[in-house]
Amino acid sequence: MRICTLASGSSGNCTYVESESAKILIDAGISAKKVRAALAKLDVSINQIDALLITHEHSDHVNEAGIVSIAIGCPIYATERTYGGFWNSLSGHEKITHFQVGHDFVIKDLYVHPFRVFHDALDPCGFLIKEAALIDDHSKYIGIATDLGTFTPQLTALLKKCEVLVLESNHDLEMLIKGNYPWHLKQRIRSEVGHLSNRACGEAIATLAQYGYLKKVFLVHLSESNNHPDKAVWTINACLGELENQVELIVAPRDELSKVIRL
Repeated sequence: MRICTLASGSSGNCTYVESESAKILIDAGISAKKVRAALAKLDVSINQIDALLITHEHSDHVNEAGIVSIAIGCPIYATERTYGGFWNSLSGHEKITHFQVGHDFVIKDLYVHPFRVFHDALDPCGFLIKEAALIDDHSKYIGIATDLGTFTPQLTALLKKCEVLVLESNHDLEMLIKGNYPWHLKQRIRSEVGHLSNRACGEAIATLAQYGYLKKVFLVHLSESNNHPDKAVWTINACLGELENQVELIVAPRDELSKVIRL
């Protein structure tokens, strides 16, 4: 499998996952032009994409979903409630496939398990992904959790076998509190249905790393105003302690292709 981010941040999010026979995008907050250009760098044609999966209906995740879906010629996968939050931004010509959180579905040789996350959206979810062709004990897992206000023990149990994780490290709490955002927005961001701080992200990674599977983590959704890549990496490594050398941290760029990871 291959995984990378095409963009990550409040201005637009999109993640690419590829297996032996399947190629999928997760979220489409960036234009079809940018998607096409990023995929070209991966030697992937836009019409090779099999599906566009949506985590939730916030604009930085679905703003270009309809245009991207039509340009690609692939279905949009979303829960009914999530679809209800952005259907009016679509043309009506898109093919929509609904899934339920907690119920697995298959795209060619990829098993996808959508799981509940805590975020202030209608029906937000993350995705646990593995190759269907592999025997379960030898499967390699990818976890996608781009927006969540709380990392729970249930998420630990679900994601503990992931080798690669896409996890938000949205803000440095001190920068957020001292920053220029209005107080109500600061409260929303730091709430249990807002976004993970660097420390909360680091604590989650440290917990998962103890199981011995986790090797790479994409740090995504970094705030342009309330975070800095060096601060995020330093804080998370401090949480990892002696496990620091076990896990590679990859800060996802806001507007360009990230490092590509192969499993």
